[in-house]
Amino acid sequence: MEITQHPRGELLELRLNGRIDGTWGDHLSTTIEKAVRAGSHHLALNCSGVDYISSLGIGVIVTHYKVLKSVNGSLLVTHPSKFVRQILDTVGLTSILIDGADAPTAPSPTARREMRGAAVYQIYPQLAAQPLSCSLIGDPGKLTTTGFSAADCRSIMFPRGTFGLGLGAFGTGFADCENRFGEFLAAGGCAVALPTGEPDAAPDYLIQEGSLIPRVETLYALSGAGDFSTMVRFDALSERSEKIGISELLTTLLDFSSASAIGLVVLAETACIVGTSLLKSPALGPVDHAVPGVRDWLSFTTERVSEKNLALLVGVAGRDVSDETAAFLRPLRPGSTIHAHVHAAVFSYRPVQEGELPFAGTISSTIAAANPKALLHLMADSRPYDGVGETDLARGACWIGPLKTFSRG
Repeated sequence: MEITQHPRGELLELRLNGRIDGTWGDHLSTTIEKAVRAGSHHLALNCSGVDYISSLGIGVIVTHYKVLKSVNGSLLVTHPSKFVRQILDTVGLTSILIDGADAPTAPSPTARREMRGAAVYQIYPQLAAQPLSCSLIGDPGKLTTTGFSAADCRSIMFPRGTFGLGLGAFGTGFADCENRFGEFLAAGGCAVALPTGEPDAAPDYLIQEGSLIPRVETLYALSGAGDFSTMVRFDALSERSEKIGISELLTTLLDFSSASAIGLVVLAETACIVGTSLLKSPALGPVDHAVPGVRDWLSFTTERVSEKNLALLVGVAGRDVSDETAAFLRPLRPGSTIHAHVHAAVFSYRPVQEGELPFAGTISSTIAAANPKALLHLMADSRPYDGVGETDLARGACWIGPLKTFSRG
């Protein structure tokens, strides 16, 4: 089978020539998947040159139709050959797949569009009945000085309308969690935590259901509450290698907010994730940052990989923050005037739904659809020769709000 690509604005036409059968079905599926990963969420399959399609071929098309439909994208069959038309009529898919059934939706007229650096942005104002607030809980300095004890443990609830990140665990008090404390994040009535102490441990999560509200036993945390005032879509420009660095994104989000500090939640398709996670609970003692002892405490991403993933980022970023707040943040990269603390839960690749997304329900549906496979504290690796750089994102949706004050929790 021969497949050629013909972009037409937001629509990407794939012109197919040959048979869609057991031999070529995987080729078509791979081509569609690569187009979606590259950011094309509206596809037209021009089937004028298709002389045969089997049930397997129909299954490939329907599978990708459902995936794109779930993220406000579309997949159409255009210019079907006589044989393709007859088969789609027979199986009852003509009204769903044939030309014109779905069309790309125009961006919301409420969105402001801007181009900054390596990405294009769409900014959607949100109703923020309750401004964001943030509490500073615990002493992050103990991570490398004394370690943490039972006196440092705080139980925090994260219902809808809150967000947070830090070091914590799911359980009932310090004694229960002592060997499992690790990175966690929370947003939208969901919490994800990475237990330490077990080889290849997978992140666990809780989602608010009825009277079940996620609760995290924390050693230290940034805990926020309120409504995000702005939603921002971003899409890396293809002529700039289809990626935007996390430092550039956070700088731009701060500019959009016109605030010295923001709380943020990001759902993004990633080009590369760079970060670290604890291997042992800091309740067992202070983390050794010197080589070789650090290798027993921390796991680092050691190389850049091209495989794309879906990531949920929760964090706080700011300029000119107080010394007390700065203790919970780190410079984005050497020399940066912006300090931030961001954790990321990583999932298998899935495209981010297009258009304006409601915060309520989006995070929980993302986590429920696929188990997180990693949880990282994002950081830049700026070593002169061996450094792997920083996290790069391809496209996604952000919810942000200004943080005017930080209080001690």
